Amino acid sequence: MKRIILLLILTFTINAIAQDGSDIKYVPISELDNSYVGKMAHLDFYNRSFGGLKFDNKDLTDKVTIELENKKIEFAEHRVDNGHNNWFSEQYLESSEFIDDYKIRISMCKIMEIKSDSIRVILFLEYRDKNGKTNSEKPNRIEYSFQKKILTEILTEILIRN
Repeated sequence: MKRIILLLILTFTINAIAQDGSDIKYVPISELDNSYVGKMAHLDFYNRSFGGLKFDNKDLTDKVTIELENKKIEFAEHRVDNGHNNWFSEQYLESSEFIDDYKIRISMCKIMEIKSDSIRVILFLEYRDKNGKTNSEKPNRIEYSFQKKILTEILTEILIRN
């Protein structure tokens, strides 16, 4: 009897501790259709970004080169996903280097068109100085197209209901 009670207590305790949170839906590129046009998203490049896992101390952060203002700029994925808590607002791409004294952050994008081989989006840009302060005078939206072959999935925000 003591074992049964102990088992019940442990079961309820473990379930209470194991609760997690997420407002992200992961959609494989192969499942994208026109129902996603107009939605806000994050694009996941090359390898699936899940859990921020690192093996053998290797940095598994994916990088992508995007041409902005006639400059090819390398961006790194910033994923906050520990497998238990991951929030849409905490995901972004950020330039690997400072460009004209600013790091460029792509906070999200809006899907405008989905073709068989590409996806056209509006990128939402933030220019941050060395102190993290945002410069609002620079252009903050730009239209861009990505080939689907460099994308693994998209992350869309889902509504959490209480």
